[in-house]
Amino acid sequence: YCWTQWLFLQLYKHDLVYQKKSLVNWDPVDCTVLANEQVDEQGCSWRSGAKVEQRYLNQWYIKITDYAERLLQGIDDLDWPKNVKLMQHNWIGKSQGVFFEFQVRDNGNSLKVFTTRPDTIYGVTFLAISPEHSLLSDIEFSDQIMNKVQDLLNMSCCH
Repeated sequence: YCWTQWLFLQLYKHDLVYQKKSLVNWDPVDCTVLANEQVDEQGCSWRSGAKVEQRYLNQWYIKITDYAERLLQGIDDLDWPKNVKLMQHNWIGKSQGVFFEFQVRDNGNSLKVFTTRPDTIYGVTFLAISPEHSLLSDIEFSDQIMNKVQDLLNMSCCH
């Protein structure tokens, strides 16, 4: 852990990390966050066997997008197989586009979306959000719809 901590501190000192809330797999017995690979088909932790919960927690992120262009340019110079270079290119995932903000009707909230095709924005007829999205708690729905949302949430815990 010594070098991991040292590396994180270097990134922190140079303002290359940030925090934001994110949905995580939470093991309620071990009180730890699990990677998707650590959750079995039944939605249980491989560590404790407990049913994994979905929670929003503050997480640290590296500002890799600040270096996307540089990383992409360097891939071609690597002596790696083409399929590995392609995987790295896709993982970096640089996209050029614009953000739009849509107002939620009868609510006052807004939803910020990114698109690589701003020319199609006038054709938008609806927006879909995940059942985990925080905006759902601010919108009133019928019991039937909320039951369906809860079903979807329960399904998403099983990776």
